[in-house]
Amino acid sequence: MNVEIRHALRADLESCLQMDGSCVSDHVWQISRRESQGQIVLTLSEVRLPRPVTVPYPRTPEDIIEIWRSVDALLVAEAGGQLCGYLDLRAEGWHSTARITNFIVSNGYRQQGVGTRLLGAAVQWARTRRLQYLMAEAPAQSWPAISFYRKLGLEFCGFHDRYYSNQVALFFIRRIS
Repeated sequence: MNVEIRHALRADLESCLQMDGSCVSDHVWQISRRESQGQIVLTLSEVRLPRPVTVPYPRTPEDIIEIWRSVDALLVAEAGGQLCGYLDLRAEGWHSTARITNFIVSNGYRQQGVGTRLLGAAVQWARTRRLQYLMAEAPAQSWPAISFYRKLGLEFCGFHDRYYSNQVALFFIRRIS
C-alpha cells in the first residue's frame, strides 16, 4: 500500500476528528497495588478476557481539539487520496522528549503498516529537533495499541489511573538518539 505521511492541513482536521479510534481487545493489563512495611508493590499482569470487548477511544473530539491547540506537529497518513491515520506531537524540551498524545489509524487500514509509518515519521520529527526520547500513551484495555508500541521498541515506563476520564493510561518510551 502506498501511504504518504505529511503535516496536516487545516482541511484535514475534520477528517481526523471523524476517525474511529476504538479497538477490539481480548487482553488487558491489570494493575494491582499493595502496600506493606514501607513498600509499595505494583504488579502489571497480562489478563486474557473471557470475550473480546470494544475499547472506546479515551478522548472526545472536543478534548482532541483542545490538545491540538498546543501541539507542535500533527502528522497524517494518506492513502489513495484518503486520510487513514494521524498522530500529534509535542516537543517537551525540558526532558528531551517528543510526546504523542493522540494516535489513530482508521479500522480499514490497521495492520497494514500505516501506524508503523506514522511512528517512523514521529521519530524522524523528533530527531530533527535533537530530542532523545519518544513517549506515547495507551489505555490499559487497548491491547492492540500496547502490542504495537512494544513491537516497535517502546518500553512500558509508567501509568496514571486517573489520566483518562474512564480508563487507566499506560505510558511507553523509546530512546531515539
